[in-house]
Amino acid sequence: MILRAFGVVLLPPRGDHSGVAEANLALSLALGAAAAWWIFVDLTSAAVVLAVTLLMAWPYLLDGINAFADKVFHRAALGAGARELAPGAFRKIARARDILIDKAAVMSGPDLMVTNVMAFNNEPKTLLAVAASAEAQSSHPVAQALRQLAAQWHVSLKMPDRFEPAPGLGVVALLGGQTVVIGTTDLLKQLRIDSFTADAIARSLEADGKTVLRVAVGGRVVGVLGLEGTLRQDAGVAGMALRREGLVPWLVSGDSLKTREALAGMLGLELPDDPRPGETVQEAATRAFPAGAPLILALSQDRRSLELREIHTSVQPGQDQTQPLIAVSDTDDIGAFPALKALAMRRNRLALRARRLLTGLSAAGGLCAALALMPLVAAPMLFVLGLMILWTFARFSVSDPAVSPD
Repeated sequence: MILRAFGVVLLPPRGDHSGVAEANLALSLALGAAAAWWIFVDLTSAAVVLAVTLLMAWPYLLDGINAFADKVFHRAALGAGARELAPGAFRKIARARDILIDKAAVMSGPDLMVTNVMAFNNEPKTLLAVAASAEAQSSHPVAQALRQLAAQWHVSLKMPDRFEPAPGLGVVALLGGQTVVIGTTDLLKQLRIDSFTADAIARSLEADGKTVLRVAVGGRVVGVLGLEGTLRQDAGVAGMALRREGLVPWLVSGDSLKTREALAGMLGLELPDDPRPGETVQEAATRAFPAGAPLILALSQDRRSLELREIHTSVQPGQDQTQPLIAVSDTDDIGAFPALKALAMRRNRLALRARRLLTGLSAAGGLCAALALMPLVAAPMLFVLGLMILWTFARFSVSDPAVSPD
């Protein structure tokens, strides 16, 4: 019992594997051995054999294996680029099969750049003045990009009389007595505005992975805006690395299908079902994976870090679907997450192998004690041998070059 208490202090149980089954086997072995000695030898010997066998066969370290593995692998995860790890992170990452990556997580920054200003009947400066003025009250990255280009082109702006954002679709504003609509083709369809000409032009821009917005004034489309951001240089490499580690990466974006297909092709990512207007990445995960618990990689609200979460799809619609963080990295360390998956899988293999070996060691010790082949003083030696087994497995796994931070 002293060894048992010491084991709990040294390796606090994590609940991943309690060792109850192994403890029951140890108890059964001890009772069986005591019964045999009682029948064939004497009662006094049976009591001693019961105590010694139970002490030798008891699984002292099994319920602390996961705590030990987490402690050893935590340092390797920090070396691979992770900044924070939540308790149980390795277990959650290891069991995941899908990861949804928000578009913002694969961009090098929040800034967008207006690359195309295509006016149908007016000068590009006039189209830009209308679009930037309509977005003058917005803090959205699209609005910031429009205002930045307007400043570069020395275009004066006006404040709209009314501004109504349509999350995931665009904006509707009242400017100079006319209604100005800036957004996707879905928004124009809702407002019954014909965008056939703009759609034909937009397709070529969307094939290059650009975000395309239609601009309508007074119920008529007057031009098209093309915007793009800069992809992280290592985003495509991270996508391939996630696949090698057994995770299927999915791109979540509110862009048109053509734009999403182009971006997914550049990065080697899969595409879930068409996103719904204004849908968050958590809502998209719940809808696209009703039977699973995918991971989500997204940019933090302050845009200073990348956050990995697990979404439980059992959460009912309308409830708060945000789950606690699993891991956090700096925005420049998207490659930390494939490394975390590799470490998590290696950690689980460590725990399984160590559990089997320790179970076998306990069973062997219990059998030797039942046959009176091992004295009681060997119990501490078995305990120390178990610790050495854990240390050896952990060091061997962490030192694997496939997960080395260098």
